[in-house]
Amino acid sequence: MQTIESHWEDAENHRRVAFSAKFTRTAGAVEIQTLTPKQVTFLCPESKSELRTIGVWTEKGRELLAHQLRTSGHLTELERKIETTLAV
Repeated sequence: MQTIESHWEDAENHRRVAFSAKFTRTAGAVEIQTLTPKQVTFLCPESKSELRTIGVWTEKGRELLAHQLRTSGHLTELERKIETTLAV
């Protein structure tokens, strides 16, 4: 199992979520096993500048953000990115 650090730009909620993802490669495909949200940076809706950053310390907070990340469709994009990076 390998780990990658990444972030998800949640434009709808004006935030950036930093997370780590553990993944495996089987039959040439990448499968994300676990997600661990680490911090959330809130962005100004107008300028997109960073307003503040908070850590994700509670299990409920990690579960909520991981669920939102999974339903956002970003994981498919991340899996493709990992596949192309590892294929080089």
